Amino acid sequence: MTGLDRRVLLAGLGALGLPAGPAAAQDPVGPLIEDRPIQLLSNLFTRVGAAVFIDGHGPFTFVIDTGAGTTSIADTLADQLALPPLQSVLVHGITEARVTRSVAINRLQLSGLGFRNLACPVFPRDQLAADGLIGLDVLDRFRLKFNVSRRTASLNVRGVSVRMGGDMVTGSRLRREGIRSVRGRFGQMIMTQILVDGQPTAAFIDSGAQYSIGNLALRRAVSARRRDGGRAAREVPIYGVTGQSLSADLAMVDDLRFGPQRLGATPMLFADLHCFETLGLSGRPSMLIGADLLGRFREVTLDFPGNTVVFSGLRRQTDRRLEIPGV
Repeated sequence: MTGLDRRVLLAGLGALGLPAGPAAAQDPVGPLIEDRPIQLLSNLFTRVGAAVFIDGHGPFTFVIDTGAGTTSIADTLADQLALPPLQSVLVHGITEARVTRSVAINRLQLSGLGFRNLACPVFPRDQLAADGLIGLDVLDRFRLKFNVSRRTASLNVRGVSVRMGGDMVTGSRLRREGIRSVRGRFGQMIMTQILVDGQPTAAFIDSGAQYSIGNLALRRAVSARRRDGGRAAREVPIYGVTGQSLSADLAMVDDLRFGPQRLGATPMLFADLHCFETLGLSGRPSMLIGADLLGRFREVTLDFPGNTVVFSGLRRQTDRRLEIPGV
């Protein structure tokens, strides 16, 4: 049995019956509110689909997912194409690890680009809400740009540009002030120029996640920096797409900075998720960056070959609703 990475169980791949195909314009992610349980559903805000062909069949809609280490496929499509079975694999989700079957894809074609000999975990289509996911085993060859305000994305590599989600103007150069990163265990770009109330924080982007989540090491570090012991927090239940639940702290941080970009006071969730342990981040202040914070910018560029992330066009936050008594 082989170990693979996949962050599908909590945030990015909700069993919601979401429409396949390029993401249409959606309302921004709603504010965090303390007076009801929080469902970390599949994100629509930065969820963008691309047309792919598998072993000459298609096109099929695969969603770009920067939190998934491995490209995966829906069970209905794997069965329809009678893809050759491989051995079962252990996949790591946000809250847990579980075993699933996998299949072989001889050739996956994305626009003019071809990728061979992919081993893909298989998951129920109602969890993926698409024909499959394009994971970091494919994305790490590209410069991936999200135009958040237009809900579009583009992939660029070796002069080839693949556009998804609608018309989009490309060609701008990656700015030199981009945040440098190092690669995590499963290919995630882990940034360290992230400050939460002055605390240096390791962070990675999960374009499929609805909300950003810090680990409890970050929560403790932020609280220790304050004379009053930290902002008051409320413990709330959070629910994943398969029904599993855990508790999280919901609190407001006073100052959040992504490199030179200052986002100011921001509501955040804090919980010790399985993904932090999987990536070796559980013992240090760390956070997952989801669509709520990606939506604060007009564009976000992940240059995988250059190990650089650029956040540009910071937008004014109009609603920071966080209802915690005494805060």
